[in-house]
Amino acid sequence: MRIISKLFFVPNFVISKITRKQIWKKVRQKIGNIPHLSIDWDDLTDRFIEPIIWVVDHFADSLGKIFVSLVWLLILFIVGVAYWIGLSFYWNISAELTIALVIFGHWILLNVVFHYYMALVTPPGLPPDAEQIPHIKARCKKCQSVKPERTHHCSICRKCILRMDHHCPWLNNCVGHFNHRYFFLFMAYVVLGMIFLFIFGAPVIIHELSNSDASEPIGYPVFHNGSHLLPVKQVEEVAPPRSRSLRRAVSVTVSILCAGILAALGALVGWHARLISRGETSIENLTNKDDREAKRLEGDTFVNPYDYGSYENWRIFLGLSEGRTWWCVFFPSIHPPRGDGISWCFKNDLTHVSYK
Repeated sequence: MRIISKLFFVPNFVISKITRKQIWKKVRQKIGNIPHLSIDWDDLTDRFIEPIIWVVDHFADSLGKIFVSLVWLLILFIVGVAYWIGLSFYWNISAELTIALVIFGHWILLNVVFHYYMALVTPPGLPPDAEQIPHIKARCKKCQSVKPERTHHCSICRKCILRMDHHCPWLNNCVGHFNHRYFFLFMAYVVLGMIFLFIFGAPVIIHELSNSDASEPIGYPVFHNGSHLLPVKQVEEVAPPRSRSLRRAVSVTVSILCAGILAALGALVGWHARLISRGETSIENLTNKDDREAKRLEGDTFVNPYDYGSYENWRIFLGLSEGRTWWCVFFPSIHPPRGDGISWCFKNDLTHVSYK
């Protein structure tokens, strides 16, 4: 700090003779000459990341169970508040509107619970034994299993996952070929549910924040002394219940939770939708970035061999084959994804895709 102070705290007439560029050059030279400020950023990053990796490797399973429990508790809490506060509010307005909202809300809730449960219990997909796919020679360096195309090793599960997207702690499971659809539709229906709650919850929040509790007395207590009404200074009665204060606090808490969930999952759904449209997984998006940049520097254009066009990419992802239509997206369905997660065709060669 002494070197920097000597450099900057100088008379104005000296500063006027030195350009900013020269000053910055001198600062870098002075700092570079200080031995203890010579930092190996790669080593520093490794030292910072190592404890995080250790925690993930040793406690990922326990943390995953905690996160899964939190998801179920959040669902129960938000639905419970909707019944407690929202249902009575709309029932006093219109019974028909309330019934319609209950039906639509339960349709969203059914899809949220179904897709989350299926994403939890559905194995993401493991490579079969080498004897079953002798034409694949690639082997994983970590677990020595057969490694088909688009397969990656998960350091947390310690297994290779077919068409692995990522390991999700909120599922305590990997997102891979066989449960990717459940994972995405769970997030999509949660976002739809948050939007539904914001639209029809706004009047409820405004009502709760703007109205006083009907159980609270208006004015102040008095007593009659025989000829006049006099105020009571000390009342020995029990204070009135603060149900309105509790409802307000719960309403605000749910609003903050829903806003955070909508912001986080909304961005995540948009990002995953973009990847699905391009025929990529999260891992492939990272590797393809390098390939795109390399092709760009060569004056060429990178072509993803698994990109069949946005429409066909979505049909493959959602498993729309064997007569299935887009209606199976709007209702719970346990149909498997298109393909076996092992054999993949290239663009304009869809006839080689193996279907189940």
